[in-house]
Amino acid sequence: MAELESIATTTGELPKSDRPGFWQEQFRGNHGGAQIRFDDHPTFSGSLRVQRLPGYTLGKWQNMQFASTPTSYKRTASDVESDGDRSTRLIIPRRGNLGLEQGGQSVLLRPGQIGVIDWSRGMELGHQEPVIGWAITIPSDTLRIAPGAPPHLSLDTSNALFGGVLSLAEQLWRHADAVTSRHFLTISTTIAALLSAGLDERWAPESETLAAIGQDARLYIQKNSDDHRLTVESIAAHFGITRRQLERALKLSGTTPYSFLLATRLERAVERLRDPMLHRRSIADIAYTSGFSTLSSFNRACRDKYGVTPSQLRERAHP
Repeated sequence: MAELESIATTTGELPKSDRPGFWQEQFRGNHGGAQIRFDDHPTFSGSLRVQRLPGYTLGKWQNMQFASTPTSYKRTASDVESDGDRSTRLIIPRRGNLGLEQGGQSVLLRPGQIGVIDWSRGMELGHQEPVIGWAITIPSDTLRIAPGAPPHLSLDTSNALFGGVLSLAEQLWRHADAVTSRHFLTISTTIAALLSAGLDERWAPESETLAAIGQDARLYIQKNSDDHRLTVESIAAHFGITRRQLERALKLSGTTPYSFLLATRLERAVERLRDPMLHRRSIADIAYTSGFSTLSSFNRACRDKYGVTPSQLRERAHP
């Protein structure tokens, strides 16, 4: 196995005016796109030490120790789309506090705590004081955050699995000068395995609850789809949950509340169009009876799904 790359960079010898631009270039090379704000631009300073396997590309195994004056990073959906990095970052502050925000949740990580950021989604990370921390990149084909799972911005290291993650990360840096490529890959993949097991364990109870809500919601939609007053908001209200929770529940079965409601209404409407007992009823009447609030929305849904108009569908069924 090729020798492990170990790279150290610092802004120390650069003119102050060049330091922010240099730091942005380093971030893009190691982590992809993000908007960076320097709280005290004229006095910014930072340093990096990176361990990684040769031939590094974005989202592959990487272990980074970073230190800088107050800075904040904002990664948007367009950044994700631009660089295509859908890996995971394990974040561990060692000195100073780090703020993380993703999916409507925010936490303040303190030294010794650990958090996970899904790099395939928008996120914010920042600190209002000088900080030293570790950022470990775990490839998407090794650790995949469960679809619909809430953010895991703070993990309890009293849990044996997450405590093991922290201990292994500490070993990587304690022996940084002696770590070989084999050591690096063995420890990194073990960290990923422990994280995966811990996140599955953490997610399972909520996943079961969401799966049950999703099943009930689908049955409720199928039963009441003809009611044009039925909306995503009214469905969520019926179950006493937020729209976001309803979306997560149906995401587990590969759909969304709006898509499932629309598909159910369209299916019922097409059944009625093809029913020879209803061939004298107008298309508008069938649309309204099936829950569509307007004829144009029914026409559009029909063309999007079948590539033809409701009239053409009826003609095919009753030539």
